[in-house]
Amino acid sequence: MTAYVVSTDQAGKEVLEPATEVAPGQTVEYQLTYENTSTDPLKDLIVTGPVPRVTAYIGKSAFTEAKANLQVSIDGGKTFENEPVKRLVKDANGKKVERIIPPSAYTHLRWTMKEPLNAGEVKNFAYRSVVK
Repeated sequence: MTAYVVSTDQAGKEVLEPATEVAPGQTVEYQLTYENTSTDPLKDLIVTGPVPRVTAYIGKSAFTEAKANLQVSIDGGKTFENEPVKRLVKDANGKKVERIIPPSAYTHLRWTMKEPLNAGEVKNFAYRSVVK
């Protein structure tokens, strides 16, 4: 996994620079690259990326060119579920109501590939978070 600080140049074009140091408010893009160096296809590949505790995931920023299902975790990667993540909570009157958990509470993202990663093939997965 590699991390890049996302910034904008003078022309307004987005620029990614290696994240050697980050500051609160900066956006960081995490990139995970998987290459099948074997001669056989890799089936049922699952790619998991953590959201560092000092950052908050930016909703809808996850992307990949692979055909894959995205799920997220709010419990440190113990369980994963589809978005939006919903929970029953008690409101001020003690009544249980369904609430959507904000993406900033996600701790991990996980892609499950729908197709094998063929021999010699490379797939990239990425997501962004903001430094707290």
